[in-house]
Order: sequence, then C-alpha cells, then structure tokens
Amino acid sequence: MELTEQQLQRVEHYLNVKHITYIDLRMEVLDHIVSDIETKMTKENLDFETVFYNVTDKWNPQLKESSSWLFGIAFSAPKLVMKKAKTSYIKLFLISNFLMILLSIFERKLNLTVSDNTQLYLTNFLLMINLFCAFIFIYLMINNSKIKQKTTYRFILKTQKMGIILGGIAIIFSGVIKDVSPIYSLTLMFIAITFIYFHFLKKHKKAIKKYKVS
Repeated sequence: MELTEQQLQRVEHYLNVKHITYIDLRMEVLDHIVSDIETKMTKENLDFETVFYNVTDKWNPQLKESSSWLFGIAFSAPKLVMKKAKTSYIKLFLISNFLMILLSIFERKLNLTVSDNTQLYLTNFLLMINLFCAFIFIYLMINNSKIKQKTTYRFILKTQKMGIILGGIAIIFSGVIKDVSPIYSLTLMFIAITFIYFHFLKKHKKAIKKYKVS
C-alpha cells in the first residue's frame, strides 16, 4: 500500500522535527520509514495513524540528539548522524593525533642543541607555515559558508573550528611559557586540521552533487 501525498508530508515533518535535514541521510531514513509504514499497513491491515506512531517509536532512539567526546560535548546531532560522523572521522583523528604525540615525544627526547640564530630561523619558518595554514583554513571556511545544504560532513567541518582556535592559542603560549607545548607538534596539528577540513569539505560537496541538490 503506497502512502498518499499528505501521509508522506507527515513523515517529512517528523524528520524535520527530529532535525534530519542532512541530505546524505534524509532520503535513506525517509525511504526506510515509508517502507516500514507501508509494509505494516498492508500486512497488519492497520490505519496510517496507528502504524505511524508504532514506526516512529521504533526510530525515535536513533534520531534523538546526542554528543560525543570525539567532537566535544558542545556539538550535538541526531544519534544516526553522530554515528556516521564518528565512523567517517575517527581514522583521520587517530592518525593525526598519533603523529602529533610521536613528534612531541621525539622533540623532547632528542633535545637537539642548536644556535640561537638557527632556533630563530626554525621558529620563524614554522610560524610562516602556521600562518599559511590559517589563511587556507579561513579560505575553506568562507567557501563552506556559501554552501547552505547540510550533510554529515558539514557537521564534522563545524566541529573543526574550535581546534584551529585552540591550536593558535597554544602556539602563541608555546613561545611565551617554557615547555607548555612543542611548536613542532603544534605545527603538525595545524597542518592536520587544515587537511581534515579540506578533506571533508570535498566530501561535503560530493554529497551535494550526488543527491543533486543545488
């Protein structure tokens, strides 16, 4: 039994209320819910209202708002969105953090002694890299701000802004307070966050193109 236009709008409204406005998941969830309702109405010979509430009760736990330590508790999204975001992000997160920790340990253990001039040159060079990454990051953020559609990847992009801000503060204080945080690993963090932002912005645009949303 196929749903009427009015019944489909009821399901669409339910997804809006649950903030399932992420285009890479919305159509999939919509198809599943509609299919569940149609199947249940046919097999059990029940009316739409009864089946609608039964099916949505089953979906409610998957669509409730949730947060994750991976992105920070300040950022929340429906559980289904959060699950996909974590799956997409975790690999890059672990690799980049492993490299930063490894570089930080290497930097402290090696304890290279260089002249003041060499140290000044290295510091200035790294600061230039950080500045370049900051400009690229800002450009990518502006590019992203012009895109109105929401995807799971855009949620990930939103969570990266705080990382670049905290990284910038840490780099500033690393030159003021001794041994607060090695500048080399912080520079790697800047590069990693910029790359991650570029990576997910590209996936965000591909998702929009895939679902033909303009």
